[in-house]
Amino acid sequence: MAGEYYHNNTKPTIEKELSEQHALTINTIASAFSGNSDLFNEYLERWANTVAQSRVEHNIPIHEVLEALSKTRETVWGFIEKFILENKETVTTGIIAKWSAIYHAAFDQLNYKFSKKYYHFTHGRLTDQQSLINELGSPVIPILKETAVLPLIGDIDTKRARFILETTPQKCTENKISQLFIDVSGVPIIDTLVANELFNLTKILGLLGIKTVISGIPPEVAQASIQLGLDFSGISTFGSLRQALSMSGVETHLNNVKGDFFAN
Repeated sequence: MAGEYYHNNTKPTIEKELSEQHALTINTIASAFSGNSDLFNEYLERWANTVAQSRVEHNIPIHEVLEALSKTRETVWGFIEKFILENKETVTTGIIAKWSAIYHAAFDQLNYKFSKKYYHFTHGRLTDQQSLINELGSPVIPILKETAVLPLIGDIDTKRARFILETTPQKCTENKISQLFIDVSGVPIIDTLVANELFNLTKILGLLGIKTVISGIPPEVAQASIQLGLDFSGISTFGSLRQALSMSGVETHLNNVKGDFFAN
């Protein structure tokens, strides 16, 4: 899509969009010659917002946009040069110098403003995507009334650990969870940072009256945690999620619920 955006074989909807935006570009540059800086800034803001948001939505790399803008700059100046040659008796060198200064200063502003807006929209998009990834990566899944599982998969860095710590208690409260199984068997590396965040999470959940069961912590990490002063002795821990569910009686309850469902 990105490589085809400025080609002649683009879709009619994109052609219409480009045509409208090109007209806005010309009007923005023309407003720079009005001598009214407020008018130019108004056009500039509208142009930058429109074009930057459009290019981010279409996943167009910034270098392609700047290249297209450079071509527009050369093309339009070519028309101005043609006008100057056709009217060289009345267009003085002073006027040419003034037009050139206004024109190129305006395009410099377009480049700067577009780059700034492009970064703003791209950063916002990445932030939204990261929030979604974090949300999907730390789901509190109810399996029975007041019982849920938090399966953690993939690497956990400081930022993700903080997200889990901040959102899990709220999710449990919203779903009226009184017992949460936290499974970390899908986390490839469980270091002391992860262990510390798990410990903090269990403490917060405990204050909310939520019982925590942890599964998947390797023995060596458990030992290292004790050396750091993280006392997991008051928390039920198991080698696997299945073992945790079985020993807690949840697996039996789930099987009974399943049997009742199919019996009906």
